[in-house]
Amino acid sequence: MTRSWWTLAGTCAGLFLLMLDSTVVALALPSIRHDVGATAAGLQWMMNGYLLVIAAFVVTAGRLGDQFGRKRLFLVGMALFALGSVVSGAAGDQLTLIVGRLLQGLGAAPMLPLSLAIVCNVFPASEQPRALGIWAGISAVALGIGPLAGGALVDFDWRLIFWINLPIALAGIAIMWAAAPESIDPGSGRRVDVAGLLALALGLTAVVMALIQADEWSDGAIAACGGAGAVLLYAFWRVEHRVAGPIVDFSLFRNRPYFGASAAAFALVGSYWTVMFFQPQYLQDVRGHSAVLSGLMIVPVTAPMIAISPFSGRLIARFGARGLMTAGMVLGTLGLAVLTRIGPHSSYFLLLAGYLPFGIALGLVYAPMSTAAMAAMPAEKVGIASGVLAMDRVLAGTIALAVAGAVFHALLAGNGSFADAVGGSTWVGVGLCAVGTVLTWTFVQDPDGPRVHHAASSVAHRRVTHY
Repeated sequence: MTRSWWTLAGTCAGLFLLMLDSTVVALALPSIRHDVGATAAGLQWMMNGYLLVIAAFVVTAGRLGDQFGRKRLFLVGMALFALGSVVSGAAGDQLTLIVGRLLQGLGAAPMLPLSLAIVCNVFPASEQPRALGIWAGISAVALGIGPLAGGALVDFDWRLIFWINLPIALAGIAIMWAAAPESIDPGSGRRVDVAGLLALALGLTAVVMALIQADEWSDGAIAACGGAGAVLLYAFWRVEHRVAGPIVDFSLFRNRPYFGASAAAFALVGSYWTVMFFQPQYLQDVRGHSAVLSGLMIVPVTAPMIAISPFSGRLIARFGARGLMTAGMVLGTLGLAVLTRIGPHSSYFLLLAGYLPFGIALGLVYAPMSTAAMAAMPAEKVGIASGVLAMDRVLAGTIALAVAGAVFHALLAGNGSFADAVGGSTWVGVGLCAVGTVLTWTFVQDPDGPRVHHAASSVAHRRVTHY
């Protein structure tokens, strides 16, 4: 096997870890709560903290890789992710687990945007389609098998979902160290938007903290924390309009197709994280199912991605990105609306009627949204545009999960049952997807063929996240 294919294997090892993590940790939450005595807020921080760190650092990490070496930053990311897995697997309390998850997020931040850039750098143009197909396939397979693999590991010992990361990460580090050549982007410059990074990280943390701690803090503390977060995020907006190399170029959103695709991404991916957080807890804690059976029952959310992804190009060519995405957003909205009806004794047929349309929506929207967003973007903007779109998707999970969690706790505190609170909190996703449907149809356009291929090629050579 040539050096290029070994490099692909190393990046795929890292990608496999990240995609698997997005499903297996959610299935372990009930077991973690019972074993370490975690609070509801603590469980949310295990998911939100991980996403929060990625959202704050993903664009900066990609730019640092372009500046100082993509291989170097990717290896640092894998090492941090492995360290976070060790801390999480050995944790005896919720605080240690949260720290481990923050370390995992810090490691994921450079791995997500740099994996594809590294692969594209080592393959000639004639071999890139095959390599990129394998790269995308690994991501889809990891998402598809995640619920089953996670359920099986959790039923044995929830700590295995973290310990299993270690040999995969070490193998990936060894392969990348030996096989991958170093690469940089000479045009990326040397400036890092430190002020923007601090304002974004602190502002997001404050807002998310106010939402997660809403049922434990006083109204005054919540208002102060949320207000401080809003001020910091406003400061971030001001900074980004003044620096030469911003984390977020807000002028990107004046591009109508890009804005529409970003809105769809925020709505659907944000809803995905709320589904994957609450539904495993409902299946295990309310319905009394084992982790492995819960994983099997939730497979319809993730499996359609595997089935639909190979045909995404043909579907886009036949129906257009706008039509395909709008249909997907409608299905996602309907599926989530069904899940608002769940109760303590709901049949699996009701759950399937919600899971399957939502899963199909993910398959229909995910590939077209990248095409729609990038195809209308000028060539000189595709690098930062792809990074901001990546940030948008991870940020969606952070915000949507925090808001849905606040609604859930408010309903639970109002003497509602756990099942009723889960159903009620799902209205957050319904609202997101309904708005996303309207914005998708209004703003997304179907670009011409050559522009699509040009944009896709440009993005592939810069940085893209598949999260």
